[in-house]
Amino acid sequence: MLKNYNEYFTLIPAIGEECMKANPHIKCATPEYCFIVYLDGEYKENDFNVEFCEAVDNIGNNVGDIVFKEIPSTTAVSVMHKGPYSELAKAYAYAFAWIDENGYEVVDNPRENYIDGIWNKESEEDWLTELQIPIKEK
Repeated sequence: MLKNYNEYFTLIPAIGEECMKANPHIKCATPEYCFIVYLDGEYKENDFNVEFCEAVDNIGNNVGDIVFKEIPSTTAVSVMHKGPYSELAKAYAYAFAWIDENGYEVVDNPRENYIDGIWNKESEEDWLTELQIPIKEK
């Protein structure tokens, strides 16, 4: 449960440290792949539930809230958003309109895959986020 989106900047590094302490043999997959799943089923600015997922090279030992699992493949609408996170709503609106107009329905919670961000780009205008919305035909 996060109070707001700024908590990502402390939560995600803390998860990495805790995981590595319990699993020093684990390495992030190459190429790196991580995403956040929004579990509330709706957009919320504050007090929202997320699941942070990071691809790794082996299944490790669970520790605290950190659980290793295999995630099955899924069909998804994918939209690339370049720019600040504050404008992600436009990309979501586009994706959900496309889903409705093309005979699909949403089957799981949306994901955000952060490709470029604060860790490797100085300007928010260069941040790249992939929205993934699991779907199936109606």
